[in-house]
Amino acid sequence: MSDICSDDGHDADFLPRPDMKQLPPIMQGRVKALKNLQLGIIKAEAEYYREVRDLDVKYQAKYDEVHQRRAQIIAGSYEPSGAEVDWASDAEEEEEDPEVQLSKKAEDMTLHPDFPEDVKGLPKFWLHTLKNANDESLMGLVEPHDEQVLSHLTDLTVSLTPDNSGFILNFHFEENPFFTNQVLTKEYTWRDGPDPKNPLDYDGPEIVGCKGCTIDWKEGKDITKMTMKVKTNPGKTGKNDSPDKSIIEDVETDSFFDFFNPPEIDENGEEDDVEDRAALAVDFDVGYAIKEKVIPRAVLYFTGEILDDDDEFEDCDSDEEEESKDEEVGGNGDGETAMS
Repeated sequence: MSDICSDDGHDADFLPRPDMKQLPPIMQGRVKALKNLQLGIIKAEAEYYREVRDLDVKYQAKYDEVHQRRAQIIAGSYEPSGAEVDWASDAEEEEEDPEVQLSKKAEDMTLHPDFPEDVKGLPKFWLHTLKNANDESLMGLVEPHDEQVLSHLTDLTVSLTPDNSGFILNFHFEENPFFTNQVLTKEYTWRDGPDPKNPLDYDGPEIVGCKGCTIDWKEGKDITKMTMKVKTNPGKTGKNDSPDKSIIEDVETDSFFDFFNPPEIDENGEEDDVEDRAALAVDFDVGYAIKEKVIPRAVLYFTGEILDDDDEFEDCDSDEEEESKDEEVGGNGDGETAMS
């Protein structure tokens, strides 16, 4: 950072964040006036977002109509045909080199075990969608032992609360050997406007609460209570100089279905401890990602294309960073740095 000099040639100390007490009273008043103006902007923003949420109600009906047609194809109750099954990339593949096409056809001969040719719809669509979204959107909540349960997930939908104060995620399941629920729900609540305690921190609608549901697990099938055996070494030597003995302990494992039993928030809207706050922060991020990304972009997660696009974007960023570094170094062609 360059030095700042005063008119007489001496360095001047720059205080980027002066203490309000260091300002003359009249300037303190001016700053407070600016804060009141800022609050006026925030109130206008809050009104804007309320109108946007009213639009959400209108357009959610349109989204629901499309999602219902998607659900029919996935379930196999409707078979698309004609223009419905045409896609632009198919024409591009037809123009490829014949050898490349032959190679792809050889790969296509090996069918995925979850998708035999004679099956109806797209079985395990949502299992594959959530697995592909796991790292990017679900914060790794899906564990390997969850997959056997999620294979029975038939649809994932979102609905707005009647008073438009939040949204509900609906996980629809077929009859399965794990629980009797047909639908598992997770409800999220928005804060309506800025936080009264910190109004100037407002940055749009914010999730401030969530509520899960009770899962009616069948006897012995509750995977949230699963344990794994872990060896621990107590660090004591056995008799006659025998090797240290290992103790096998049962440790509870994590599960995606813990998502339906979030930490509780007290009457003041506060979490009990630091761990609960961290868990809820993850929970809010995951719930919002499911609503805004996974549900509307499900087919791109299912195919993995959305992840390919992210990888290409990262590669472009990496290439640009390398080029920028090369320009900064200013190589002179013989491996040495050019000096002015």
